[in-house]
Amino acid sequence: MQKKEKETYMKPFIQYLVEQNINKVRIVILTSRKKNGNSEDLYRTAKSIKKLCEKKGIDCYNVFAEDAYIRRESGRLYIHNINDSKGFEISSADTVVIVRGSVGRLQSSLDLLSQMERNGIYCVNYRNTLESCSDKYRTALLLADNDISTPKTAIVTSEKGLEIAFKKMGGKFPVVLKTLTGSKGIGVFISDSWESMRSTLQTIWKINKDVEIVMQEYLDADYDMRVHVLGEKVIAAMKRYKIEKDFRSNYSLGGKVEKFDPTEEEKEIAILAAKAVGAAWAGVDLMRNKKDNKLYVIEVNSSPGTEGIEKATGEPVVEKVIDFVLDKNNWKRPATEAGFIETVKIQGIGEISAKLDTGNGSYCVLHADEIDIRGDKVVWKHDGKTFTNDIETVKKFVIGGVRNEKETRPVIFLNVEFNGDTYEMRFALSDRNGMTTPCLLNRKFIRQANLIINPAKQYVLTIKKD
Repeated sequence: MQKKEKETYMKPFIQYLVEQNINKVRIVILTSRKKNGNSEDLYRTAKSIKKLCEKKGIDCYNVFAEDAYIRRESGRLYIHNINDSKGFEISSADTVVIVRGSVGRLQSSLDLLSQMERNGIYCVNYRNTLESCSDKYRTALLLADNDISTPKTAIVTSEKGLEIAFKKMGGKFPVVLKTLTGSKGIGVFISDSWESMRSTLQTIWKINKDVEIVMQEYLDADYDMRVHVLGEKVIAAMKRYKIEKDFRSNYSLGGKVEKFDPTEEEKEIAILAAKAVGAAWAGVDLMRNKKDNKLYVIEVNSSPGTEGIEKATGEPVVEKVIDFVLDKNNWKRPATEAGFIETVKIQGIGEISAKLDTGNGSYCVLHADEIDIRGDKVVWKHDGKTFTNDIETVKKFVIGGVRNEKETRPVIFLNVEFNGDTYEMRFALSDRNGMTTPCLLNRKFIRQANLIINPAKQYVLTIKKD
């Protein structure tokens, strides 16, 4: 009888969850327009994502970043293509953005991405990652900062800097020259003499004198390795062999590709490289130099192509990406900069100033007057209002770092609203008269709110309450 009652109860609840689509995920493909052909055409991977979403019954909307816009209507947020007045509703609760193509090199597109990030939308990948990967010199610096082997690299902006950069490379030819931005092997050259190097750069600067050039140490290898990393796991890998009479190996240029199983070392370095640029999904290019048999990271691509690697490996890379973003447990948002003092809203109290204390690993603290512990309840006042709360525990706290001076404080649960989200936190009640703020928020709150505290600033995300 009991089992039947349970089944009768559970069935309508499960049905309710299904009907309400509690775990529903909606996908926005943020891409750029093709330069040739129909203006609504999608690049191969974006097209595959859209097709698979349609097959799986996932709400999907492709956005052409060059002329799309975001607008709030009746309290809801919508993203629109310029020719679509209806648009597509987006929210931090159910929307993920998959970025494709050359979005990372378009300022308007990056600004659009920033707007979505500010509204808490999960993005694969975020703006900072796109900018890091679009700038080859910035990528090299990030890899070096994380102790990941990468070819010797220098930036060249004029002929005057050539000799300095060349000496940094070891003073030996050949050297590799790359435009600061570029993909699919375009904008990559090799020079084996001063004459060819000067000629190449003079030609580039004649077309555009502001182009910055990355000079890199030449690594000798018959192939490189493209490793797809998704959520700190390697999901596919292929070798790319040099094109005949060319030193490049890109599949898009006609390079031969084949599946391979990376070693644990190769997997580890690829995952570390993706993490270094903050990528949830990345194509990491590895190369093992014949000279020293050492493994190097050449580049990290934040919008890797899928045609070549799916053909070479038989792995359904696009499907794996979609399955990954459908699982909200994989959603990681970039940390947000906050001041060391911000305005928060406390349950029952309203808006107050709070210090975000990175040194406090204990409890949050809230100012209270006339604290009266009555069994498992506490009656207290704040700003003239009287409150009664259940006591979670009573703790003795060291005061001001003085070992022998302690204060007994009741601990209660209160909700904190900040930056569009609500957090249930443990608060110790204490008299904070004479303190900078009536509220102290601890490291746990900072971690849950995904904040980076700037100790030099106040009220970065909020306005000071009068």
